[in-house]
Amino acid sequence: MLMAGADVTMLCSTLIRTASGTSKSIEKDLVAWMEEHEYESVTQLKGSLSQKNCPAPSAFERAQYMRAISTYSVP
Repeated sequence: MLMAGADVTMLCSTLIRTASGTSKSIEKDLVAWMEEHEYESVTQLKGSLSQKNCPAPSAFERAQYMRAISTYSVP
């Protein structure tokens, strides 16, 4: 969600359902992932996969449309 540009992500249900210490685990995993992918901060990460930051916005939009069509299932 952060990579798409979110300012906030919702973790309440995860924190309620799991044992204490989960927030530290989430933070540790996020920091490890960011280091692995060479992000220096959440600010740098935020919005990195948004259409606004895409070099070809129309290709991004088309890919999202195709993904929506290919994953749609009839109720």
